[in-house]
Amino acid sequence: MEVVIGLGLVGILGYTLWNEVSSREEDLPTISTRSHIRDYYLTGGVYEEVKDVISSGRRLLEIHLYADENGKPIVAKKPLNLSYDYAYDYWTFDSVCVDLIQAWENTEDPFILSIVPHSVNNVTLNKAAECLKTTVRRHLVKGVEPSTPLDDLKNRLILVSDNVKGSELGELINLFWSESKLRRILYSEGMFPRDRNELIKYNRSAITLVVPDTTFGKIAFEPKDAFANGCQWVILQNSSGPGFVEKPASLQ
Repeated sequence: MEVVIGLGLVGILGYTLWNEVSSREEDLPTISTRSHIRDYYLTGGVYEEVKDVISSGRRLLEIHLYADENGKPIVAKKPLNLSYDYAYDYWTFDSVCVDLIQAWENTEDPFILSIVPHSVNNVTLNKAAECLKTTVRRHLVKGVEPSTPLDDLKNRLILVSDNVKGSELGELINLFWSESKLRRILYSEGMFPRDRNELIKYNRSAITLVVPDTTFGKIAFEPKDAFANGCQWVILQNSSGPGFVEKPASLQ
């Protein structure tokens, strides 16, 4: 009889401890299971309105930045000849920044803005920085790395660029494609790299942005070919995309 009572007390005590531990676990914050930002595929647009890119599900836009006759930053609506110093047909950079606010209406995922400067000086770049700090200030972020967890970048604007150092805009850029953490390559390089193994290895710790080249529109481009080489960010004009898609484990 005493044995039965003893076993009963042990059972009650065990249940009490289990219940207490379970209650504590329910109170603990949920640990993020989303991978690093380098471990996700993403499609983007170029020479498109921000609203169109966002509504299509894409989370990246590359803009080609010029200056108008007053030195204000503007964004070209179409590819220009290399001899052009300014864009005839454009959006104002201010309007692009305002439209970026829409990016977080239906999702918390970050948005990536790739800025390609053309014939602009620090005055124009500083004006672009001031616009960003005025319109999307609360979405700006510092300290972004390819290894940063995606969940740590909710509602954030990630800025990538090059040739803007020394300006106020340069101080806002998260990743420069002239450094070791990010590459910006052409379609042909993304599809048929000279050293595929090296590119795959690079993309395990860094990020590659694949953009159109002079053959854009003249040859078939398959984003899956670039994705198969581990390239994470691919620009496809007038397309649609599901946002961030996790890479296969074999390429992480």
